[in-house]
Amino acid sequence: MRELARLLGRDVKRVHEDIVILSDLGLIERTESGGVICPFASVHIDMLLRAA
Repeated sequence: MRELARLLGRDVKRVHEDIVILSDLGLIERTESGGVICPFASVHIDMLLRAA
């Protein structure tokens, strides 16, 4: 996770939070050794954002 945070130029805590969310959504998977993989070659996300 530290290496990923370093590569992304982000805080380790924020990267961990992102990993938890993406894992919960099924977009990434955790390995037995604690690594992270994306089982997809590409991901298309379609979403609508509205102001409150």
